[in-house]
Amino acid sequence: MLNNRQRAVLDTLLPSGGHPALGLGLFDAGFDAFYEDFEGTAQPSMVWGFKAALFAASWLSPVLILRLPPLSRLERPDRERALEALGKSRFYLLRQLLLLLKAVCAFCYGADPRVRDALGFPRS
Repeated sequence: MLNNRQRAVLDTLLPSGGHPALGLGLFDAGFDAFYEDFEGTAQPSMVWGFKAALFAASWLSPVLILRLPPLSRLERPDRERALEALGKSRFYLLRQLLLLLKAVCAFCYGADPRVRDALGFPRS
């Protein structure tokens, strides 16, 4: 499962109460169960890419804002700045790792019926 450093990365991306209309955070939307299923069913390259993205976000992104890693030791504003710096890095691979991280999180978050209802997504 996810360790505290990885959880800090994911909570920084989609925190609970991060938006008035969307009070749910990533872990409120069931990311733990999603991740367990993801590890068992996704293509191995996607799973390894996601793990590499978590590593980069935790250990490399703080360096981009001149802070010592890991990300979990930083306050929320600095964690957000570090992840933003990862997405604006001049290195294509770092930008793509953040994109993969966001995509996998969106697969879980967007599938939650409460999130879809809050966004006004029509039910089928």
